[in-house]
Amino acid sequence: MFTATNEQSELTSTGAQPLPGVAASAMANLVPPVRSVLVDLANRVAPPAPVIRIRGGLSPAVQRRVTEYIDAHLGKKISIQTLAGIADLSTFHFARAFKQSKGMSPHHYLVRRRVERVMELLAATELSVAEIALVAGFSDQSHCARRFREQVGVSPGDYRWSMR
Repeated sequence: MFTATNEQSELTSTGAQPLPGVAASAMANLVPPVRSVLVDLANRVAPPAPVIRIRGGLSPAVQRRVTEYIDAHLGKKISIQTLAGIADLSTFHFARAFKQSKGMSPHHYLVRRRVERVMELLAATELSVAEIALVAGFSDQSHCARRFREQVGVSPGDYRWSMR
């Protein structure tokens, strides 16, 4: 909301002459209603926001097949060539379409799913972190711990302790 003193200080700071007392108070009383009318008019006249359709990416069926494959084979080595084959695309086009659909690269998605699996196993089993790392598809405990700490913010051991 504008007041006469704010407007006078704005006019003075821009180098313009301040308005006389009556004009400043009249302007202060006019500006909010005028602004309200303009906003209301703009809301009535403006066309509705267009529906943005994202083009490209993987179809929902292909996304489902790829994510189901990843979930089913999480403990094994999964190559981008295999995933691209499931989608029936070249590796380049698959990686680009996957990122457009999921918002992250296939590798980042795979690592995220593995970390989520580690979280599930840490909470539900008494397996050692090294065994869980291998079951989740990490090459070793160190790799698992590093990726886990990057994504979750705590070590796997601390996470397990907090879940008890």
